[in-house]
Amino acid sequence: MTDEPSGSAPVPQPAKAGLESVPQGVAEGLPSYARAFKAVVNVEVAPQAAVARSAPGATAEADRLWLEHARAAAVIDDEDCFLVRGADRDWVRVRRTPHTALSAALVPGAGSMAIAMSPDGRRLCALTEEDDDYWIVVHHFEDRPV
Repeated sequence: MTDEPSGSAPVPQPAKAGLESVPQGVAEGLPSYARAFKAVVNVEVAPQAAVARSAPGATAEADRLWLEHARAAAVIDDEDCFLVRGADRDWVRVRRTPHTALSAALVPGAGSMAIAMSPDGRRLCALTEEDDDYWIVVHHFEDRPV
């Protein structure tokens, strides 16, 4: 049995979301993408915030709330960097730009998500599409060393 999520949503492309790839190395021993996926997609997850997808300006509000919660949870470091899933299913380091809009990486109607993890692998903040809403989900990996 593999720990990769089955039927997972399409992989968001960093450039499409207005993120800049950072050539810096990524720490060893981070939680796998599959583990992050399972932390976001399970029946016990409750969103920190939700935005009706049909609301005027829904994507802009979802992006604003994601940024607010990602900063509050210390997912984004002092250099505006965090980790996202790369094409090879490993984490890659990216930096926010003035054009960052995580919602642009979502595929409408596909139940897609964009998961951002802190560079130390202790926290994540995801923007997901759930039924008729955008959800902001925050998770702390309690077993990660401080």
